[in-house]
Amino acid sequence: MTDIYIKARSDGKIYKSEKGNLDLLAGNFVLFEADQHQEIAKVLSADETKAETSGPNTALENQAVLIRRLNDKDQEIDRERLKEAQTCLDRCQEIVKKHDLPMEIIDADLSFDEKKLTFYFSAPGRIDFRSLVSELASTFQKLIRLQQVGARDRARCAGGIGRCGRDFCCKSFLKGELECVSTDMAYEQNLGQMGPNRTTGACGKLMCCLKYELEYYKEIKKKMPAVGTEIKTEKGKGTVVSQSVLKNQVTVELSDKIYLEVDCQKL
Repeated sequence: MTDIYIKARSDGKIYKSEKGNLDLLAGNFVLFEADQHQEIAKVLSADETKAETSGPNTALENQAVLIRRLNDKDQEIDRERLKEAQTCLDRCQEIVKKHDLPMEIIDADLSFDEKKLTFYFSAPGRIDFRSLVSELASTFQKLIRLQQVGARDRARCAGGIGRCGRDFCCKSFLKGELECVSTDMAYEQNLGQMGPNRTTGACGKLMCCLKYELEYYKEIKKKMPAVGTEIKTEKGKGTVVSQSVLKNQVTVELSDKIYLEVDCQKL
């Protein structure tokens, strides 16, 4: 039997499962059963599997049983579960206040079979919520899971409008765990030197969209003279002081301190 890896939508947990006779492709959503409840997961590609299972803390022994590929009826049920989960938020926050815990409930997720209820929260540090979980389980009569999230996930849960004028990418179409964005990505696109106001999003972290054009920048830069190299121009020799990837141009400083914009296609 062919084994595949899937990633649970609720908590990003990776499961290994037998594909069986199911006709599945990477990116498909499936219904699976594990830990005595049913959830929805995404089928991972070979590259995604390698990336997700290469970490030192990845548990590769997690096993799941695939039930079926998500169909139209399942998607309708899933939308109802999402609505049901939202109705639990206010009551959960009331119980949090009762326990006087410094945490904010920001989202909830109800498993497909309604057995597990997950609450996502933000907090300034680690929280001892053992007594809270006990009361939540008694109140909602379900298996309760609490998951602390960072600034990126909090922004995704809350939603909003980015500087581009569109809904947050993390809220509108990015799925699963948000990928890491580094300052190197900003510098690769000549944005790092412009300060945090140009590179950070509403969450206070580097914008997720810094990844979108990264490979394009890297590919084009390979064909452009690097900063610091000497090249010949129609005005004489000069040193490249900056690159403009979108224009496919470099700025060259000539010996008489004159700056010249040079089209890389003409080099």
